[in-house]
Amino acid sequence: MKIVLSGYYGFDNAGDEALLAAITSSIRKHAPDAVFVVFSGSPSRTSLMHKVKSVYYMNPFKVFWQLLTSDLLISGGGSIFQDVTSARSLPYYISVVALAKLLGKPVIFYAQGVGPINRKLSRRLMRLVANKVDLITLRDEESARLLNRIGVNRPPLKITADPVFYLEPQNHINNDSLPLENDLSSKPVIGVSVRKWLPLEGYQESLAQVLDCLTEDGYQILFIPMSYPEDVAESKLVSAQMKNNSTIIEQNLTSDEHLALISKLDLMIGMRLHALIFAANCGVPFAGISYDPKIDAFLNIFDLCSLECEPESMLQSINALLKDEKRQESIRQKAQHLRNQSAENARLALSLLKK
Repeated sequence: MKIVLSGYYGFDNAGDEALLAAITSSIRKHAPDAVFVVFSGSPSRTSLMHKVKSVYYMNPFKVFWQLLTSDLLISGGGSIFQDVTSARSLPYYISVVALAKLLGKPVIFYAQGVGPINRKLSRRLMRLVANKVDLITLRDEESARLLNRIGVNRPPLKITADPVFYLEPQNHINNDSLPLENDLSSKPVIGVSVRKWLPLEGYQESLAQVLDCLTEDGYQILFIPMSYPEDVAESKLVSAQMKNNSTIIEQNLTSDEHLALISKLDLMIGMRLHALIFAANCGVPFAGISYDPKIDAFLNIFDLCSLECEPESMLQSINALLKDEKRQESIRQKAQHLRNQSAENARLALSLLKK
């Protein structure tokens, strides 16, 4: 059984690498004989990290051959079907899907978070190709509503959960591999995951003020870049505007290291979606800074609102989360429910092979 995976793999994005790990491990649980081939931006690194065969995603001959000899194409998860970060992203990923269907292969959109899709051409391509796939699973209700508005109505749509919820956090951190100035157990720790986003430019000063207030209340501040190395630079930009000390992880962590580290936090403040998902998966309370509707969609699952950029309101919301033990327990219970839903993605994907 040969399964091809198409997504944003091999680009040192912690969330997408965790997605790949979660998808392959969940399918292997049900189908130990499954052989995976991943379309990647860095095939050698992907093969080494995930123990799978990998080919360069922009090599048309290898892409064609792997699809021709496959039994199933898994497209996703993540947010590959959007046209905000790049106008070329959606046409590429949808073309891989179209080629697989032309070759007569079953295709599943695997726990996708769809949108925003603003360009007319992007919407037309999604409507044309997505209506041909065999099954679509989605990680949130808003993605389903968007597909319905675009006119995608033929394949079954099922709301599940992000595949990363399938991953189990490790119980230990290899301190030798993490450049931490202080022992994480010495003080409560607040993690921070930021990214550069021009429409939110200026948030750095407000966030730095809030983080200073939290350090004065006895918290350690730990910046955890989720996309390497660009998030390191953004973390340094925020840290430089703080008056008090903070720590920045300046190396490329694996998915297991990210999960292990985040599981030790008292709170995660995140712009990156998978920083919030990792926190929820570990039962750690989290606060989101929204730069994209996918952040709001995820926060909505937990009945949370995104942080306001005004320092006083931001600090008030964070302090409320830190003190609200009922909310923390609610997050843990909801995360367990999402973990169960996430496991269903693999079963649904494999059902296409039986058909």
